[in-house]
Amino acid sequence: MKKRSVELDQHAIETFKLKKIMTIAGLVGILSCSVITVRRRLRQWRALTSYNKNGRYYTIPSIPKFDRNGLWAYQDIRFSKYGTLKNTIIELAKRSKKGLSHSELKEIIGLNPKCFMARFKELPGLRKERHGREIVYFSSDEAMYKLQKESRFPAPPPTLQLPPDADTIIILLELIYNPASTPDEISQRLKKKGHAITAQAIEVLFAHYSIGKKKL
Repeated sequence: MKKRSVELDQHAIETFKLKKIMTIAGLVGILSCSVITVRRRLRQWRALTSYNKNGRYYTIPSIPKFDRNGLWAYQDIRFSKYGTLKNTIIELAKRSKKGLSHSELKEIIGLNPKCFMARFKELPGLRKERHGREIVYFSSDEAMYKLQKESRFPAPPPTLQLPPDADTIIILLELIYNPASTPDEISQRLKKKGHAITAQAIEVLFAHYSIGKKKL
């Protein structure tokens, strides 16, 4: 009897390799046993359950070729190395560079979060925030949360101030007499004349008035 059981188990494994995925009903037929026994076998094999199609499909660990997000799909049936859909969302959001919005999650997992998120009352390890029209999930780890927020909402670059009007006149006069000069060359000449005007300030002025390399 034991030999027969081993042979049936091996047949089931070989069928998995051939078909890639199977259902409980299919395994009941192959193993000639009850649903309870099939579920026990699946636990022994560390089988993975599909996170879509109501979890009806199974595969064994040696079959999936997971992508960089830890996901694998066979036809339209999807699996995750993190197991359940809930665990998958938690891990993807925690590991992401800038957290994950509903639209970003949809693109990655191939399912619309609006159809199932409501049933997840808690997502341990995540922080949920609304930004505009989007719901975004960040890691609840303080250090990671800060990095994700900074990556998603980078601080605007500092506004460069134009030089004072008096300095602007001095710079433009110098440019009139030396129209081919670079900001650095103008700055150096003005310093010799007693005007402490930096090349950066001159560059800001040039950019503001779109002077560039144009000659006055």
